[in-house]
Amino acid sequence: MGLRDRDYTQSDYSDDFDHFNRHRQRRSRGRSIVLTIIFINFALWLGNGLLFDNNALTDALLLQQRLAEPIVQGGVNESISFWNPAETYRYLTYGFVHHPSNWTHIVFNMIALLMFGYGMMLGIGPGGLGFVRGENVEDRLGKLEFTAFYLATIIIGGLVFAMMNHDAKNAGVLGASGGVCGVVILYAWLYPRKTLLLYGIIPLPMWAIGGLIVVTDAMGAAGSLWDGIAYSVHLTGAAFGTLYYFLFLKKGIRLTGWMESHGKRQTADAKKQKTANPDKNRFQVHVHVPEDDLASFPDEPATEEEFSRRLDAILKRYGEVGESGLSAAEREFLREASRKFAEKKR
Repeated sequence: MGLRDRDYTQSDYSDDFDHFNRHRQRRSRGRSIVLTIIFINFALWLGNGLLFDNNALTDALLLQQRLAEPIVQGGVNESISFWNPAETYRYLTYGFVHHPSNWTHIVFNMIALLMFGYGMMLGIGPGGLGFVRGENVEDRLGKLEFTAFYLATIIIGGLVFAMMNHDAKNAGVLGASGGVCGVVILYAWLYPRKTLLLYGIIPLPMWAIGGLIVVTDAMGAAGSLWDGIAYSVHLTGAAFGTLYYFLFLKKGIRLTGWMESHGKRQTADAKKQKTANPDKNRFQVHVHVPEDDLASFPDEPATEEEFSRRLDAILKRYGEVGESGLSAAEREFLREASRKFAEKKR
């Protein structure tokens, strides 16, 4: 199998191969963040209906402003404000609760998250019609980065809603729609030529579906569609997904980069301490990595097959230990793969 046959050389991927981790889809190990989010949403929705009276759980978690009339003589003021510091948790929790009596609200949101965040879609495979898992945002970003992106989308959507309704006496928003919309639009930027069946009938490329979603929400925000839907939160999710793609992902910047930098600084400090105090580090742990994983090939592979085998092995190691775990020689090999890839595309 040559370079031209690999999944990361297909047209849905961007051309910046130097950030190779954005071109080869890797299945995340361990529990899926998307499936965890879906579980939390359903658990809260069911728990609200089964364990609490008068939707008390949902009422405590949704983002709302309910301004009561000023109390002149005694009593308790039950006002809730968007800007009450004690209520700031609602800017996050509202994205995990849904309409108590409308099951379609949570079901459609979670189906969209499952499709685009996790990649589970209905398709035709060797065994016929069934569910298949394909490209998805979680694997493309990685668990930690996806979590940061999704939660940031929810929080920003809540802030925009609060600012647009700051003077309302009674306003509220709940549901994962803003975060889900951010995931869907980011998927559209990542895989614009991916074709899906709209309503299960009309084949459309993902860029057209993303555009249709934005236009529909814009019409709703202008008052041309149904009332009772927070179109501004949807549009905020779409805008943040777009900004994230161009300002972060395309430039190789991560929302969680500060965490990675902190880890690298700790590693560097540990190395300095080890060098300064050699007697305190007599006992060392050596990790044996099988030769197959390290790809024991010649420094300059003679054939494309050997080159491909070594590339597979290094990318496998990257998925296990991350970029910081690669040796200088392995990183140089990936740069060489980048040049070969660019030459083949020309």
